[in-house]
Amino acid sequence: MVGLSAFAGACLSYHHIGFHHLYAMLAATFLSFGCSALNQFQERDLDGMMQRTKKRPLPSGNLMPKEVLVLSVSLILMGMGFIVLSESLSAILIGIFVIVGYNFLYTPFKRISPFSVMLGSFSGAVPPLLGYTMAGGSPFDVKILLVSATLYLWQTPHFAILADMHADDYIQAGFKTLRHSYGEDKSRLFISVWSAAYFAALMFLPLADIYVYKYTMFAHIAVALPAAFIVLFYSDNPRIRFHTLNLSAMMFFLLLAVDSMIVL
Repeated sequence: MVGLSAFAGACLSYHHIGFHHLYAMLAATFLSFGCSALNQFQERDLDGMMQRTKKRPLPSGNLMPKEVLVLSVSLILMGMGFIVLSESLSAILIGIFVIVGYNFLYTPFKRISPFSVMLGSFSGAVPPLLGYTMAGGSPFDVKILLVSATLYLWQTPHFAILADMHADDYIQAGFKTLRHSYGEDKSRLFISVWSAAYFAALMFLPLADIYVYKYTMFAHIAVALPAAFIVLFYSDNPRIRFHTLNLSAMMFFLLLAVDSMIVL
């Protein structure tokens, strides 16, 4: 979804699809892969302690640390290379922010506080802003700031639910979780409040003039309403809530991209 959200951000900035839109999608994708690989290099010893991650290339022994480090740096450089092609200083600074925020702030902070999810969400919320600036838009335009803010509100419960589902694994590896720090009830309350904030923002986004066609606005509401109902009221199953939350965000960016491309 990283590449899709960056592409949608570029479409919101400039409706006529060009190389900058492709560069934005590739930049976000390669940067995401690179940061993820670097994260696995940083946490290779901890990953081996968790059931969810012990089969990753490093803890399983399929790759050597040096190989993963070279791969991660190569992917990050490729991502930054596509950003440089946009000739946007704002986009370059955003790319640097993603790397520093995710790998050098969020990653170590996971062992300090369960609220690290709120810190990591900043890096996860900027792909549409990256795409928007790579296509020539200003990073201070209200429309893209609202879109990125909504993605931030999605990122926090997304990470929190994932940590909650694997809480025992996380604790064994030394990571802090809301469930173990504050109890199950407060953990669920945190997730519910942030999920409600995300869906509230998602419902009001069409009022920010992000869509060209009213039919896309109706489709947006048709996706957001049932998703909000399932996550907030219908299901207590964390996996259902997790996947519904993710699907709602993916559909939003798909609608945003398609709406912009229709005007061609």
